[in-house]
Amino acid sequence: MNYLKEINAFHDEVELNSLTAFASLLWHVLMQFNNKTGWKKEFTVPTAVILAKYGLSESSFLRARKELEEKGYLTFQSGSRFQAPTYQMISQVKEQVMDDGEDTVKDDVTDRVKDEPEDRVEVLFKRKEVKRKERVVGGDAQPHAFYEQNIGMLSPFIAEKITDWCHQLSDELVMESMKMAVQHNKLFFNYCEGILRRWESQQVQSLDDVRRIEEQKTRSKQKKKEKEDRTSVLSRMFENHRKGSLI
Repeated sequence: MNYLKEINAFHDEVELNSLTAFASLLWHVLMQFNNKTGWKKEFTVPTAVILAKYGLSESSFLRARKELEEKGYLTFQSGSRFQAPTYQMISQVKEQVMDDGEDTVKDDVTDRVKDEPEDRVEVLFKRKEVKRKERVVGGDAQPHAFYEQNIGMLSPFIAEKITDWCHQLSDELVMESMKMAVQHNKLFFNYCEGILRRWESQQVQSLDDVRRIEEQKTRSKQKKKEKEDRTSVLSRMFENHRKGSLI
């Protein structure tokens, strides 16, 4: 399974067929465990672990699990006194033909912007096309998995935030913000989000834009330091001259 694709497909499906909050939480929890097992077809999780770790009551857990099974999100076999329940997650990703991906993108954008002024349509097409190309180039990158491996535990709340930012900007940019967080030892998503908000306000759309901005920032710091150094030298010269006049 592809973690990011599954989360995106899950949220798309929930928009059409709503789930209770407990069922949605349990789906994310089980997907986390499935990810940690390396996406085995079947995996086991002790019910007590889920109840203790995520603060669910047993009755809420059982109702949520039954709802997920009835709506086609998973299958399970109840455990026994000495054996944990066995789960199998059902993929929600609908396979798409890649050859006509470009036409699909254009159709999707056309449907969403049919009420937009004509002068905005071209801009929206270009932005959508840029995002599509970035995802193809960085197809192996999985921001959710990177977060878990380098920053911390991926809760459903953080997973949803990461998904939203991937939609808003791109997988590549979200990954880059996480790399910066790790480099500066800021191991929390709020730091990544601060970077992403800044990039969004600066209309960053690619890693090339990020590099350009960072280079400009470096040059600006160098100029500031050079100016401060010149000011310091002039101040010392003036002070020495003043002292010499007094003597």
